[in-house]
Amino acid sequence: MNRRHFCKIASLAAGAIGLNAFPAAALSTQRAATTSSPSATAPGHISRPCRVSGLRRECHLDLQSLYLDDPDTGPCTAFKSGDVFTFDADAGRPDGFCPRLWDLIVATASQTSCAKALSETTSIISCPDGTRPVIVRIDLL
Repeated sequence: MNRRHFCKIASLAAGAIGLNAFPAAALSTQRAATTSSPSATAPGHISRPCRVSGLRRECHLDLQSLYLDDPDTGPCTAFKSGDVFTFDADAGRPDGFCPRLWDLIVATASQTSCAKALSETTSIISCPDGTRPVIVRIDLL
């Protein structure tokens, strides 16, 4: 096994462990809320209306050339800086929307407070793609 392949597998495994830890906790919280409240939203749906604004789209070509099987992947094709999306409560993931970023948006919109949030209603999060992250601002409406 070459180093590039090993590093890619190791980073994906570490990311999967880290990303799955939080949604599992959020899912169990949502299950508890679902049993106590009939109006609770389903997992994967936003519980509060929000606006998502793309702040920055980055591309780390040096990391892509070292660790990806396709070193010419380039920046994220789904989002651009300045993109704005508005979601209503109970909204599900739109077609074509990045599922990894959507899970983070749902988790952030479902929280009552964020560590080091800009305010009670605004948060900045980043896509978990380390070689071409998209940084977004979430404003709860």
